[in-house]
Amino acid sequence: MSDTDSFIEEVTEEVRKDQLYGYFKKYGWMAGALVVLIVGGAIYSEWSSSSAKADAQGRGDAIASALSLPNVAEQVAALEAINTAPGDAAAMLGFQKAAILAEDDRKAAALTALDAIANDDAAKPVYRDMARFKALVLRGTDMDQTERMAGLQSLATPGSAFRPLALEQTAVAMLDANDKDGAIAQLTQLLNEPEISAALRQRAVQLLISMGGEIPALSQLLSGNETAQ
Repeated sequence: MSDTDSFIEEVTEEVRKDQLYGYFKKYGWMAGALVVLIVGGAIYSEWSSSSAKADAQGRGDAIASALSLPNVAEQVAALEAINTAPGDAAAMLGFQKAAILAEDDRKAAALTALDAIANDDAAKPVYRDMARFKALVLRGTDMDQTERMAGLQSLATPGSAFRPLALEQTAVAMLDANDKDGAIAQLTQLLNEPEISAALRQRAVQLLISMGGEIPALSQLLSGNETAQ
C-alpha cells in the first residue's frame, strides 16, 4: 500500500469518527430518553402490579372482617365503609351486600344493591348481567309478568353466559302465570342446550316430572343432550 493510500484511509477513518460523533451528539439524547422510558416503564409496571395486588388483598381482608361481624346491620355498614371506585371491585362488594340483605329478608335493600351493579357502566358486562339476573329472580312474581319475561329473554340470547339459567327462570315464570304447556316447552328447549350443567339438567328434569312430563320423551331428550355434549 502506498503512502497516498494509507493517508487516504486515515483521513477516511477520521471522517467516519467525526460523523459518528456528530450523529451521537445530534441524536444521542434519543437513545438516552429511550433507555429512561424503558426503565421507567418497567418500574411503573412493577409498582402498579404490586399496588393493585396490595389493594385487592386489603379489600379482601376488609370484606372478611366485615362478614365476621355479629349482625347484618354491622356487616352492611362495614361493607359500605370500604372505599372502591365504580367497577368490578364495587360490583363484588355489591353482591356481598345484596346476599346478606336478601338472607335477612331485606328484599328492597338487596334489590337496590343489585340495581346499582346492573347500572354501573364501569363494571364488566358479565357482572352487570349477573346483577340483572339475580334481581329478576329476587323480584319474581312481584314484577309485572311482561317485564319479567322481557328481562329474562334479554339474558337468554344465544351466546349469553346466563342463557341456560334464564331459560330455566323463564319456565318458572310461565308456571307462575299458569302457562304449564309453555313451561314444558321451555324446559324441553333447555334440555337441548349444549351448555347445560348437570345440576341444571337435574332441576329441569325434576320440574318436568312434577308437571307430569312424559318419561320416555324425557329420556330421549336427555340422551340427545348427552350426545350433543
